[in-house]
Amino acid sequence: MMKPQSRRSGAFDPLNRLERSGLGLLLAGIIAFGVVTEIRSGGFLERRMTDVDTYFRAAWAVRVHRDPYQVTDSNGWHYNYPPLLAILLYPLADAPAGASRAGLLPYPLSVAIWFILSVGFAWVGTCWLARAFEKTSPDPRVRDQPRYCRRWWALRIIPLLVCLPALGRALARGQVDVLLLLLLCAAGALLAYHRRLGAGFCIGLAAALKLFPGFLLLYAIWRGRPRILLGGVLALALGMIVVPVLVMGPHFTLAAYQRFNQVLIEPALGLNHNRSRGKELFDINRTDSNSFEAVLNNTLHIGALVKNQRPPAPTRPEKIAAWIIGLALLVVTLQLERRRRGYDAVGRNLFLGALTVLMLPMIPICHPHYFCLALPLVMVLLEARWRRDQTLPIGWPLGAALGFFLLSHLLTVLPPFRLLRGLGLVTYGGLGLWLACLVTMWRYHDPPAATRLLE
Repeated sequence: MMKPQSRRSGAFDPLNRLERSGLGLLLAGIIAFGVVTEIRSGGFLERRMTDVDTYFRAAWAVRVHRDPYQVTDSNGWHYNYPPLLAILLYPLADAPAGASRAGLLPYPLSVAIWFILSVGFAWVGTCWLARAFEKTSPDPRVRDQPRYCRRWWALRIIPLLVCLPALGRALARGQVDVLLLLLLCAAGALLAYHRRLGAGFCIGLAAALKLFPGFLLLYAIWRGRPRILLGGVLALALGMIVVPVLVMGPHFTLAAYQRFNQVLIEPALGLNHNRSRGKELFDINRTDSNSFEAVLNNTLHIGALVKNQRPPAPTRPEKIAAWIIGLALLVVTLQLERRRRGYDAVGRNLFLGALTVLMLPMIPICHPHYFCLALPLVMVLLEARWRRDQTLPIGWPLGAALGFFLLSHLLTVLPPFRLLRGLGLVTYGGLGLWLACLVTMWRYHDPPAATRLLE
C-alpha cells in the first residue's frame, strides 16, 4: 500500500493559537492606525495631514460645475488626476470654507469611509489574486484546500506584511494607490484565469484613474495579446470619455481636459512653462520622490543632503541618464521574458509584476507609497516558490529580497535615516524585488502536472 503523503509543514492545517493571536494583533493595529489617521486627516487638527482633501474638493467642484483643476484643498494643493476619480468620489465631496455644504457628508465621516474602503480594496484585491493562484494550481491539494488553513492565510498575509509600510503610507495620506492595487490584483487574477479582455480592462481603468498604469499595456504589446490591449482601450474610453461626458457634459469635459493638458501634461513634457504644479509635482527637490531621476540627482549631490540642503535641479544630462537606466532595465526584462519557460498563471504574473515594479521609479515623481503596488509581485514570488514545495519555505535569497524591501520602507520613515530616503533606499528595495523576479522567471518552469494553455 502507498503511504499517505507527508504533511510535515501542516500547510493545510488550521492556524494554531499563536498564529490566530498574531492575526488579532494585526487587526487591532489596523483599527488603531485608522483612528490615528482619522485624527490627522479628519479635521481634528489645525492642519489636515492628508492628500484625500484634494480628491474630495475636486469632487465638490464636479458637483457644482466648477473646474476641478482650479480649486484647491485646505492646504492649497491642487487635484492632479484625470476627472474619473473626482467623479467616483462624488458622494464624499467636501466644500471649501464659506461654500454651501447642503447635501454633503461631514468631512470626518468622508475621511473614515475612504479609509475603510481603502483597507477593503487592499484585502479584497489580495484575496482575488491569491484565490486565482489557488484555483489554477496543478496540485489538487491546493485547489481543494480548506479555507482559512495555514497556506490560505500565508499567501495573503505575508505579502500584506511585506508591503505594510508602503500601504500604511498610502492609507495615512488617503492616496488612491490602494484602489490601483485592487485593479492590478484583479488584472493579475484574470490573467491567471486566462481572461485577457478583463485583465486589460482592469489595467485600463487604473490608467484612467492615474495615467501611469497605462505603461503596463506594454505586456499586451510585447506578448502580442490584442485582447488585453483592446480591454485597456475600452476601459480608457469608458473612464476618460464616456463617464465624464455623461456626468459633466461634453462642454465641461472638454474644458476640464484642456486645463489638465495645460497644467499637467504639457509641463511634464516640457511643452510649456506652467509652474502651478511645480511645488506639488514637477520640482523633485520639493517632493518625496524616489524616481531614477531624483535618486541619481540626490546621489550626485550627496553633500547637499548631508548638510540638509536641497540639491540643485537635475540637469538635462542627468535626466537623460535616468531614462537610459530605466530603459536598459526594461530591455533586460523584455528580453528575459522572451526566453522564459513558464506560461502558466504564475509565469504570466511574473512578467506583469516585473513591469509594475520597474514602472514606478521610471515615473519622474515616484513617492514611496507607490511601492504598495509591488504586492502582487510579492505574492507571485511566494506562489512560484510554493508550487515546488508545499512546506511553505521562503528560502534565504527570496527572504533577503523581501526583507530588504520591507526594511527599506521601515527605515526611511524614521527621521535619522532621512539621508537614505533621499538616496533612494526604497527604490533599491523595489529593484531587489525586480531582480528576484528576473531570477524566478529564468528558473521557473510550468509544474509537470500543469496543463499548459497554448497562447
